[in-house]
This record gives sequence, structure tokens and C-alpha cells, in this order.
Amino acid sequence: MSRLDQLQKLFESEPTDAELPYMIAHEYAKLGEHETALTWFDRCTAIDPNHCYCYFHKARSLESLDRIEEACDTLRTGLQRALGAGDAKASGEIEGYLSELADLD
Repeated sequence: MSRLDQLQKLFESEPTDAELPYMIAHEYAKLGEHETALTWFDRCTAIDPNHCYCYFHKARSLESLDRIEEACDTLRTGLQRALGAGDAKASGEIEGYLSELADLD
């Protein structure tokens, strides 16, 4: 059984655990299946809207699909969440990535 299969099986038994769709999204992103990854990143933030790094990695998938404006919007949302949560590390990383992408947009 692959890691992806294991994670999806766990998610079926624990559908309110935001870490599981986050990890599933990462697996799909590693496979280059960014559209599917986006669906799983969205599931993560539906469960936990303050999962700051989810926004960061969702933006990476969007960037891989050349959807820079959407990636920037995602990062802005993530930055607001990180600042609201007082997560200085996440807000700094998100802000840095947003700055990089804004130059591409």
C-alpha cells in the first residue's frame, strides 16, 4: 500500500483531522498532480482555516500551474491567517514568497 493510499484510508476514518488532507495534497504535488493537490489543500483549509502552511503550499501548486494571480491571492489569505494567529515564522515565509511571486505577476 502506497503512502498516498495509507493517508487516504486514514482520512476516511478521521475526516476532521486537517493534517491528513494537507499530507495527501503534498503527495499529489510531489507526483505533479497539482489540480488534485489543490482540491486536498482546499479540504485542509475547510477543516482548519488557520492552517497557515497550507496556503503557502497551495500557492506553490498554483504557481506550478502558472496561476500566479491566484497564488498571490492564496498567499494574502494565508498571511492574514498567520498574522491573526500570531505565527511570525509562517507570516515571514508567506510574505517572502508573496514578494517573489508579485514580481512575476
